[in-house]
This record gives sequence, C-alpha cells and structure tokens, in this order.
Amino acid sequence: AEVVEELPEGWDTVVGAGGRGLSGGQRQRLLLARALLADPPVLVLDEPAEALDPVAADALTRDLLEWPGGGTLLLVTHRLAALDAADEVVVLDRGRIVQRGRHGELLAAPGAYRDLWDAELLAA
Repeated sequence: AEVVEELPEGWDTVVGAGGRGLSGGQRQRLLLARALLADPPVLVLDEPAEALDPVAADALTRDLLEWPGGGTLLLVTHRLAALDAADEVVVLDRGRIVQRGRHGELLAAPGAYRDLWDAELLAA
C-alpha cells in the first residue's frame, strides 16, 4: 500500500508505455497488487519477481505462496529458493512434465529439480 501511495496517481498510475516515470520494479509491483486485489479464481504469474533483487524476489515469492486469496495461484519461475511453501511444484522440460511433488521430495530425488537447485546455489 505504501508503494502505491508514493506513485504519482496512486492506483490509477498509468503502467506500460505511458508509465514513463515508473521503475521496472514499481511497474511490476503495481500490476501485481492490482491482480491480487481482483482476487481471480485462477491467477497465473510468469516470473513476477524478475525485476527484483534476489532477496526481494524470494520474499515476494514466499508472500505470493501464502496469498490468502480464494483462488488458485500458478506461479511460473526459475527461482527455486522460496518454493518450499508451494503446495506442489511441477517441473517442465521442453513443454513436458518431468517431475512433480513438494519441494523437499523433489530435492531428495535425483532429477531436473535437484539439478536446478544445485545450479541456483552455485550461482548465489
């Protein structure tokens, strides 16, 4: 809410080509807030934290996974650090499901998820 209050026109701030005064992070947060307030039955978010630094991105992902909305959240992300709060993780490779389960289960088994996790740890 405080981020929105700081914007030139609050909730009505123009986003997109006309939103020239907004940073990428501000634009992304405003769009995300609008989507969450709409409380749709299904909310699909594709890399919602990509414009954020790693710490903020993980915090946002955790907050989204604990979202009290009444619908289903489908979160598409390459950042795995905060997925321990997800009900289910589905791993895709070239459009096919190669693994699915909870974060801990997927880390315990050899496969694509653990490989991605190891790569993320090395990059940190």
